Amino acid sequence: MDSNKSKSAIGRSLEDIWRFSDKELEWSHDYIQVLFPLPEFSAFNFSAPHIDRSTRDDFLAEGTLREHLFRSFQRMAAFYGFDASEDHGEIRVEAKPDFTSLARRNWLKRFDHNHLRISRIIRSLRVLGLEPVATAFHQALVQNAAGVSDRSLMYWDRAARRPLHLAPDDDDETAEGIDFLRD
Repeated sequence: MDSNKSKSAIGRSLEDIWRFSDKELEWSHDYIQVLFPLPEFSAFNFSAPHIDRSTRDDFLAEGTLREHLFRSFQRMAAFYGFDASEDHGEIRVEAKPDFTSLARRNWLKRFDHNHLRISRIIRSLRVLGLEPVATAFHQALVQNAAGVSDRSLMYWDRAARRPLHLAPDDDDETAEGIDFLRD
């Protein structure tokens, strides 16, 4: 599968986004929904893709799609100050040598717009078949989240642990949620 074949609404391919500088990742707000789609529609990017049953089934069946998702995750993890790797099925998400400066600049604050991105990344990874990656990322975040608000930590925890049919921002534990994710 060609990672340049699909393009975002403004013509960016996955390869284009993977090459973004950290500054571009911080200041561009229309790519995260492309890298990490959700079953819920985006309130910020109306043209963003979203996950339906067919899309999820494709990701679960097609290794190349999951590889591209993992590469997208690696890029974002690096932006947040982590090295992400996979070796024989073992997922590692570890603080980089320059973790403190990257994290303080990009997310390690009481609240930051990147906290919303992090929730999205965790949920998308789980929905699209990379739950071990989502779990490792969540653990690395929590271990390094001194000063992050309890509210952000709650959303990350919901994204990482809740039944998939419930979105992290849904406060009703008995809600119907996304039907095809109940299966």
